[in-house]
Amino acid sequence: MEVTLSPWCKAVKKALVDNDMRIKDLARETNFSVQHVSSIINGRRIGCYSAERKISEVLNIEYPYPA
Repeated sequence: MEVTLSPWCKAVKKALVDNDMRIKDLARETNFSVQHVSSIINGRRIGCYSAERKISEVLNIEYPYPA
């Protein structure tokens, strides 16, 4: 099953490249597991708004959802 990435997921992936970070680094910065971060940014897990917000803060990208 193919997952279509949201604009936010694409922005996260771009920010990781721009910041020369790996998912492992992002997981460490957000205090989430590598598996959890990976599933969120690859569109396999949706509705994790607090995690998405934290990822956005760490990468300094816009968070598209209301608080």
